[in-house]
Amino acid sequence: MLIGSPEWSQLIVDGAASWGVALRPDHLRLLAGHAQELLKRNAVTNLTAITQPEDIARNHILDSLAPAGLVAPGSHLLDVGSGGGFPGLPLHVFVPGLHTTLLDAARKKVSFLRHVARALNLKDIEAVHARVEGLAHQPGRARHYDVIVSRAFSALAPFVRAALPLLKPNGRMVAFKGAVSRAELEDLRDAAGGGAFGAVLSLEVQRYAIAGLKSKRTLLVIGRSA
Repeated sequence: MLIGSPEWSQLIVDGAASWGVALRPDHLRLLAGHAQELLKRNAVTNLTAITQPEDIARNHILDSLAPAGLVAPGSHLLDVGSGGGFPGLPLHVFVPGLHTTLLDAARKKVSFLRHVARALNLKDIEAVHARVEGLAHQPGRARHYDVIVSRAFSALAPFVRAALPLLKPNGRMVAFKGAVSRAELEDLRDAAGGGAFGAVLSLEVQRYAIAGLKSKRTLLVIGRSA
């Protein structure tokens, strides 16, 4: 299977359709372009351990599109720890009118993100070299983002504490996780609802599956009312 082939594209179309994401040919062309640029750059600098076309389709592109229904057209989106551009770049391709910031603390990854945005001629997207803890101190960044996503944090609490100053009132954070125990979810709900993060937050759990993968996957959606 080759990136951009009919089989590769159909795998993504079918997987995305399972959660209501309808991809057009122009979306697929850009997603393939991103994947091809990722592999080119990965040959000289390590960006991802996932290098087989089928695995890229499932583990990177389809996984990135799982929260597409949570991102409204025209939103300001922040992807924390974007790495090779996931999930922010596929979301930017699919959701109309996004204003997207891809954030990473590794300069080589930011260099790649800027390159791929130019190569694909994407508009209203920027790659920023910084840590999330310091981004809110930059002019115009505090309480600027409608949606903040991340696949980079293994624990929820550090992500919420770092990202909360950047989130608009009535905005949401979306953390990608694997399997989450019931006890862990109850602890998270208690912390969010009790103001442990400096604000009263809501927590919603959305479980999803990717065709061809056995691993359990979860979106933790944290809402801010004020």
